[in-house]
Amino acid sequence: MTTLTETSVAARKIIKWGIIAFLGITVLWYLGTALVNYYKATHPTVTAPTMDFGVLPKIVFPESKNRPKMVLELPTGDIPTFVDTMYVYSEPIKKSSFSDAENAIGTAAALGFLFTPEIKTASSYIWSNQDQLSSRLEMNIVTKHFTLTRQWQNNPSLAVAASFGSDKSVITDAENYLNKVGLLASDIVGVEKIGYLKDEGGKLGTALSLSDADFVQLDLFRKNIDEIDPDSDSKEVKASYPFYRLDPNQGVVRMILSGSKNTSEKVIGMTYGYNAIDYTKSGIYPIKTGEKAWEELQNGGGYVYSGTSASGEIKVRRIFLGYFDASTPTGYAMPVYVFLGDQGFTAYISAVSDSMVK
Repeated sequence: MTTLTETSVAARKIIKWGIIAFLGITVLWYLGTALVNYYKATHPTVTAPTMDFGVLPKIVFPESKNRPKMVLELPTGDIPTFVDTMYVYSEPIKKSSFSDAENAIGTAAALGFLFTPEIKTASSYIWSNQDQLSSRLEMNIVTKHFTLTRQWQNNPSLAVAASFGSDKSVITDAENYLNKVGLLASDIVGVEKIGYLKDEGGKLGTALSLSDADFVQLDLFRKNIDEIDPDSDSKEVKASYPFYRLDPNQGVVRMILSGSKNTSEKVIGMTYGYNAIDYTKSGIYPIKTGEKAWEELQNGGGYVYSGTSASGEIKVRRIFLGYFDASTPTGYAMPVYVFLGDQGFTAYISAVSDSMVK
């Protein structure tokens, strides 16, 4: 007959080995997961090119002036291995139509310009308001790109009475305004950059903080394109590609905002350069290597942002893939290699393999 002591010893052994088994299974689970993730990272899934759009037009960059000497100094010492393929998206080129003028006049009216415009060219219209701020709107009625200016200096109280609650409230107010006038696209919501400005003798200078600001500059950028892991049940993002413009510091929409509660004085400046991308239409294209892109950049290819203060020998610290957000629609949103370095250095090289562009 089993004694109480023997039963107790047996129970302790069962608990002991049960705990060991549980810990062993847990360790093996995490180890297995880590190994699978490591394998995926070092052996990325190769997606076959589909080249749905055929041969693509080249990205035409403007001439870069005063290129500094560039030296690679990356965290790992070597240029990373990048994906073999990336998506190219349709970015329809707007064509002139009979409704362009009517639509442009509607947009201008929503922005507070109600009078008959001056027709500068067949596609360029100018509205001028005879108000205190000499408000002016110049628009390409085909692309709907425009520049709005107001002479805020004509009303000094705009700077004196500035009052902004918080960065978040500034962003919310600006996006509400754009939404109200029908200019807020869903893919430019959520990626914002705020700058603080102050009146320096009738010119806008940099302020240190929101509390010190007379005006706020808000840039809205296009959202990253996230690539979802098809093997992930949780829709894990395996890559996120940002959009870059010729001026990497300027968004698709740039607004200069006053603290005025008067709608006609709230936006004292705006540049609107949004181009619609059709994310439902895409093709997979082969991508050149990072080494090839770096070689091209060193040999004078691509584009180096002319607004950079970079001079002398510049150390390039980062290389990654993104998309070029062209000011003028080219028909396609195409991937680029982005090079970032000291002193605000920024440069781009078209990433699609040379055999697939002309």
